[in-house]
Amino acid sequence: MEKNECISLCEVMEHIHSIEPQFEKVIENVSRVAGYSKCERIYIGSSFCGQYFLHLSESLIEQLMKVCQEKALKVTLVLPIFTQKNLKKGKDKIAHLLNCYQDIIDEITVNDYGMLFYIRETYKKIGINLGRLFMKDYREPRYEEYFNSVLKPRGFTNYLKDLIKQYQIKGIEFDPTHKIIDFSEKPESVEIGIYAPYAYITVGQICEVGSISKPVEKKFRPNEPCGLECYKHRMRYFMEDSRDWRRIGKAIYFENKAPEIRGVSHAREIYAPLDWEVEV
Repeated sequence: MEKNECISLCEVMEHIHSIEPQFEKVIENVSRVAGYSKCERIYIGSSFCGQYFLHLSESLIEQLMKVCQEKALKVTLVLPIFTQKNLKKGKDKIAHLLNCYQDIIDEITVNDYGMLFYIRETYKKIGINLGRLFMKDYREPRYEEYFNSVLKPRGFTNYLKDLIKQYQIKGIEFDPTHKIIDFSEKPESVEIGIYAPYAYITVGQICEVGSISKPVEKKFRPNEPCGLECYKHRMRYFMEDSRDWRRIGKAIYFENKAPEIRGVSHAREIYAPLDWEVEV
């Protein structure tokens, strides 16, 4: 299968920058670990956390965009599901980023229907992808019989085809949730994007990592101010299997390095260096 080689810095940009402050070297190192000959696109933002998105560092984004411009890399802006409280701030941040970097950010990945409608109505020419939260297939590698079965995404319906046509959807993004994934029933007009080498298994609204520095009576509260603890803290889980499990922010991920992809001759691979401190 031919693939476009992409790198996602979603959820981890600040953490990676604290280890390697030169984004040019970050791209080179991650490309080496991913086995890429040439990275073509960078993903920034967040799939899971509105607070993380709102706190994206203007300084780091400016540094990254400069490198992308020098290397002729395009950028995908990934949007989480914002709470009603933060929705206006989220829209303002989106507008600011698109205004500042309109020649570099050429597409947006959305993760809910409301934002899909808003982006298409507000930014009519930009490319739109449906993000991983649109894909509702079960994901549980600890059930070997289920994990080893062939997944045919159940979202490939007539409703999805109508949605793609109505909103001019460019691509659909997936996690490597199974040993084998069959995309033969995908709508013809869209490109498949597959994250690597981790799949998220679950995500919640309450941030466990964000409770690390709080007193007991204020832990696990949905509306406590964000201290950006996810910039520095990672959690690893030791299961009775050989997989690497970890939590970053609100999401828990499991490792699945080499799923077999069927039914398409071309796709994007979106490599997310969630294990940067281990691999590089």
